[in-house]
Amino acid sequence: MKNFKRILALLTVVAIVFAFAACSNPFANNNSTTSTTSTTLPEETTVDSYSGPTIKVAAIKGPTGMGMVNLMNSNAYKFTLTSDPTEIVSLIATKGVDIAACPLNLAANLYKKTGGQIQILGINTLGVLYVLTNGETVSNIKDLEGKTVYATGQGSTPEYIINSILEKNNLKDKVTVEYLSEHSELAAKIASGNASIAILPEPFVTVATSKNADIKVALSLTEEWNEVNPDTQLAQGCVIARTEFIKENPESVEKFINDNKASVEYLNTNPVAASEKIVSNGILDAGVFAVDETAKDAAALKETKVKGIISRCNIVFIDGEEMKAIAKANLETYFNAEPTSVGGAVPADDIYYASK
Repeated sequence: MKNFKRILALLTVVAIVFAFAACSNPFANNNSTTSTTSTTLPEETTVDSYSGPTIKVAAIKGPTGMGMVNLMNSNAYKFTLTSDPTEIVSLIATKGVDIAACPLNLAANLYKKTGGQIQILGINTLGVLYVLTNGETVSNIKDLEGKTVYATGQGSTPEYIINSILEKNNLKDKVTVEYLSEHSELAAKIASGNASIAILPEPFVTVATSKNADIKVALSLTEEWNEVNPDTQLAQGCVIARTEFIKENPESVEKFINDNKASVEYLNTNPVAASEKIVSNGILDAGVFAVDETAKDAAALKETKVKGIISRCNIVFIDGEEMKAIAKANLETYFNAEPTSVGGAVPADDIYYASK
């Protein structure tokens, strides 16, 4: 087994290049070098009958952490939230956490660099990319022909996803895609009318639409991906665990999986209540869900907004054979686009955790 500390520098570079930026907090300071916050609130901690070791979990602020919201005040878990995806790499590599949510392709890189010392427990985020329009009419993917589309994530998974969808729709050389470096920059560009078509992830979709009522959510790239890949689904995020922790604490791992599934169900069936926990635990800023409280129908407006945000985040927990099939199909697409994006090879099947 390779020494974790010796590979840390390499993994940090991988994380910087291929991080799942869509899971970051749009209201965080993008210029900060690190922003890690413990979200355990002792006065709200619920007593869990679990008697095993405290399970240390890390997630990125944003959709990555949202699906775990009901675990964050349980005494069974100790959570670390960060706005910096590279922090996840450091925490896993130095055994600072046992379990972490991360981009799917980053899991493949970690598997390669650590000599198989991580496994994927489940898919936790499907696609979060959407086509927004401001003054353009786009009702299907073919309507992008001859247009200029602005996006973010060049050299990482968003670019591979966009290119794959365009190529399979015979649009690869018929659509001009211009990349910006920051989601916030692109959200401002389309809100100001300086871009008429943009591809953004949630929650930046909400950031943009909140600034300009003329902006419309025209297409879901998740749906477009699934249309041309009918045997699988688009997946961008997953949950991994250290192989050593899995072997030494199998019951803890099974507990986490079951608790995460229950938390995702709670989030998707009780979005308004869940949004309050999301804010109180520091996963997203309250501004994401804010509406004009003086409006006559403020409560209804907030419910509609919250439901829209959470549904567009496509938060799930898919494990077992279904997880394996989805992850492999996505990783093969990334490999075909850029082999280094998954560590130079599609991982062997032992990267996929199978419940005992």
